[in-house]
Amino acid sequence: MLERLAQAERALLTRRAHRLGLTALQAQLLLHLSERPYGVVALAELLALTPATVSEALTTLERKGFLSRAKDPGDGRRWLLKPTEKGLRMAQALKGYAGPLHQALGKVSHQEGLLLGLTELLAELVRQGTVPETGLCLTCRHLRREEGFFCALLSLALTPWDLRLACPDHTPA
Repeated sequence: MLERLAQAERALLTRRAHRLGLTALQAQLLLHLSERPYGVVALAELLALTPATVSEALTTLERKGFLSRAKDPGDGRRWLLKPTEKGLRMAQALKGYAGPLHQALGKVSHQEGLLLGLTELLAELVRQGTVPETGLCLTCRHLRREEGFFCALLSLALTPWDLRLACPDHTPA
């Protein structure tokens, strides 16, 4: 079932990306980079691709003016990639690709339970090392789970809908 949902999601992203002049991979990269900065290797791990494949797609995005590179302040040997203003506008245009999925989700009963169950499934896969860490709130040391969710870093109560998949302030637990 999860594979079918993933196929539907990929098909929607591919259609939107092609309409906007991108490949599905370029769209995925731009969407991830619009949430938080990554290096080439981290993106390759996240998408289960080779660094060479990711690097080629990133170079194309840079050539199109959607990305810029800057030295990683924590490690001068590495580069961090960030969307340009044009890239952020493109990422915003891409984000609507999942509209049909969101409409279908709106008809599902127990949406909050479904969301929490899927988020906890993803968190467990991260803990197992099956999928790389993306900045998931459920795997962050700042998250407290007493009477709901609470981000100790931001001193902020969170609903299940506020839990992030790619928090820029994430610190692994």
